[in-house]
Amino acid sequence: MSLAAANADLPRWMIYGATGYTGELMAREAVRRGLKPVLAGRDAGKVQRLADELGLECRVFGVSPAVPAEALQGMRLVLHCAGPFSATSAPMVEACLQAGAHYLDITGEVDVFEAVHARGVEAERAGVVLCPGVGFDVVPSDCLAASLKEALPGATQLALGFMGGGGFSRGTA
Repeated sequence: MSLAAANADLPRWMIYGATGYTGELMAREAVRRGLKPVLAGRDAGKVQRLADELGLECRVFGVSPAVPAEALQGMRLVLHCAGPFSATSAPMVEACLQAGAHYLDITGEVDVFEAVHARGVEAERAGVVLCPGVGFDVVPSDCLAASLKEALPGATQLALGFMGGGGFSRGTA
């Protein structure tokens, strides 16, 4: 099966905040891997330019105070990359619950983790996953630790080292 045929069988998904620093990196990597997310954000010009460059569909909408009902139509998953998540996560989570779309975000904000976790029963009823923090933060490092514990059951400690460079993105700052 060709990659194009396999991609056609995938559920439709969206990157919201696609023109921000991390959102654009995600969009470019998705395309590099042969995927075709729908790009979305609030700035029509920026979203359309990136979508045209990458050959992708786009949608333009804001998340405050709420996400328009039709914005997530046909989406099975939303990767939310538009912060500050303390202001943008709740409306997007609500929209995902209403649309039956899985929700992922790249936050590192503890209050957002707690707020999203508090909606777990609603997510279960809606048949969706709500998973904040899928960027380089709590989820990936916890998954790494769990994998290493399984591979090395006798290990008693784990030291992680990180090297940064280039400063903070506008969103992180």
